[in-house]
Amino acid sequence: MRGRVSAAVCFACAVSILTAQAGGRFCFAQEAQEEKIRRVAVLTYSFSSEYWGYVTQGCMAWDRSDPTIEAEMESVSSSIAAQEQAEKLEADLESGRFDGYVIAAIDKPLIEEILSGASVPVVAIDSPFAAGCVIGSIGTDNVTAAAAGGKKAVDMAKSRGAEKPECVMIGSLEDDPNHIGRMDGFRSGVEEAGGIWLDRIYPTDKTAASGTEAMKKIMKDYPDGVEIVACYNDVLAESALDSSWGNDAFSDTVFIGFDGNGSVCDRIMKDDRYENMITVAQNPYEMGFHALEMISQYYARMGAGDAADGDSAAAGEKKGNEAPAAAGKADGKESGKADGKEGGKADGKESGKADEKAAGADNRPDAAGGDTESSGKNEIPFVDSGYSVITRVNVQERLIQIENHLTG
Repeated sequence: MRGRVSAAVCFACAVSILTAQAGGRFCFAQEAQEEKIRRVAVLTYSFSSEYWGYVTQGCMAWDRSDPTIEAEMESVSSSIAAQEQAEKLEADLESGRFDGYVIAAIDKPLIEEILSGASVPVVAIDSPFAAGCVIGSIGTDNVTAAAAGGKKAVDMAKSRGAEKPECVMIGSLEDDPNHIGRMDGFRSGVEEAGGIWLDRIYPTDKTAASGTEAMKKIMKDYPDGVEIVACYNDVLAESALDSSWGNDAFSDTVFIGFDGNGSVCDRIMKDDRYENMITVAQNPYEMGFHALEMISQYYARMGAGDAADGDSAAAGEKKGNEAPAAAGKADGKESGKADGKEGGKADGKESGKADEKAAGADNRPDAAGGDTESSGKNEIPFVDSGYSVITRVNVQERLIQIENHLTG
């Protein structure tokens, strides 16, 4: 198994090579079919990212299974290249060569502005954003997932001797919606479990280098140590842990990452330095798979409506108000439950509800996919792809999950 897992976690490198060969873009084309083929652009962050590599694999899995969808993957140079992403989207919309989009927005207001006059269906992936053409979104309920990680970190810190574990955070930029959700979740989880949230946030650009600098500041600000360092993502958590290595004041510090990437899970399992690390695992494979499923379901309903009702405006309106079935599971099993417990639900309450209202609702194509918070006209359906809190106890199950996705 180890050899196969090692190959799996190197997937991001393979994606980078493919991207370079294809000039920054690659396409999963379908053979010609009698059914109309819809071209869908999947615009994400950087192909060099392990996380977005998993999203790509999920998109590939749906693309292979659906002869009506031709997915073209597009990315930008980094996770903060907002203007580059905006320009790419503007060029694509102007060309008119895509029938739909799946977009992970770096700068939400900018993407919303660009999409304000668009009429093609758009699915927001990773986190919701509001635009008239958005038919649904899929991602992680950051607050619920981070809260579970915060609770686990407090429990781990107490098991190491801390009575009232104190927590600081290495985050992203303060206006990043994912940062805000994770920060709120970490805070509530830490406090609920009996820890102390110090409300000291160290902003970064989400890279390893910025994580190292943030950890140096923490060690300077807290020379006697701090029990928990909660981080926006796995990259920051790993760089913070590595930076603190050898500092006795931080030898029992619990580090919380966010993403559950295979590479960090592999180190949690094998490297003793990582025994006090937690990662809140998202399910990016499922995000990619179900995002394309939403687009496919949308066009299937449109086609069925045309065939059954012709040009009847009344019948068309009826179809537009029908809610589709929730997105199915990629492998026939419930996703995001590496430990058999968490799956995006907390305390029996439904999680992952988007609170954004859609702007320009009159321009929005008929809603597609997932659950909605209410039946209100302006609600954007949201599919929660689930999460799991990973420690050394259950990390092997997470690695098997990743391996199955990448080799299935």
